[in-house]
Amino acid sequence: MKKVLLFCAAAAALLLSASCNKGADNKEVVLPAAKYAASAKKLILKNSSSNPGILSVEFTESGRYIVHNLVPKAQAVQEFVRGTYTVKDNVYTLSNYGTVVLNGSQITITTSEGSVVDNFEEAPSLPDNDFYTTLARAWKVDKTDISVNFDGKSAVGVVKNGCDIPAILKELEQKGNVDLKDENMAGYVVKEVNFTMAKTIEIAFTEKPSMAGTMNYTSDGKFTYELSGTNGIEVFTGKASGEFNVNPGLGVNQILLTLDAEVSSNSKTYKGKVSFILSPAA
Repeated sequence: MKKVLLFCAAAAALLLSASCNKGADNKEVVLPAAKYAASAKKLILKNSSSNPGILSVEFTESGRYIVHNLVPKAQAVQEFVRGTYTVKDNVYTLSNYGTVVLNGSQITITTSEGSVVDNFEEAPSLPDNDFYTTLARAWKVDKTDISVNFDGKSAVGVVKNGCDIPAILKELEQKGNVDLKDENMAGYVVKEVNFTMAKTIEIAFTEKPSMAGTMNYTSDGKFTYELSGTNGIEVFTGKASGEFNVNPGLGVNQILLTLDAEVSSNSKTYKGKVSFILSPAA
């Protein structure tokens, strides 16, 4: 099955809105800006003649880099190369990749395969406030909680530590007596999720290539998202709404994200809810 279930995309993405639960007894989690906040940026390349298809290079607030490539020979498959970086004097050193040097609006990317020189423009950033600067970092999933209603039956619930998508689907299958093709999702265990001030969301898996995409917020605090597949995997484009809650009863610096989700099986789509408890990974 080439298509990844919309639930999986939503679950892995851990999307959220800017709506906060601010009860009288709740103390909102506000974390210091991540270590690399000052050097974080997303650079959109102009595609010069020396550029083989690098669409963008992003340096995240948590010290991760994301190189977005277009591979035309593979039917315009998009792929994301990721790792960690360090920076000094506008020279970014990317682990297992190479170096990036910025000079004005020019970027020079040097790898073992040679150098690429191109011009770039910087992607716009989110407002510099406590909500977004708290969010803009890498997160690990401490717990996933999903509830789905199959064909009007009683809701089926699954609670798992972490976010092991195949294990979650397998338990939903057993409890709901449906076939969700969990075997096609082998290896899709979420390692961490990056949210950035440049509106990027990047999902890193333990055994599979990353997925990445963009978030767009509306004035009422809702959001839409779009994820891009990699290595021939097609990820549905979808919309979701969610709520971001901070509850001091969870744990130190843990946040709760709740969103609407969909699970697809045999051309049917079932509605559900999924919540995640997250804590900073970096």
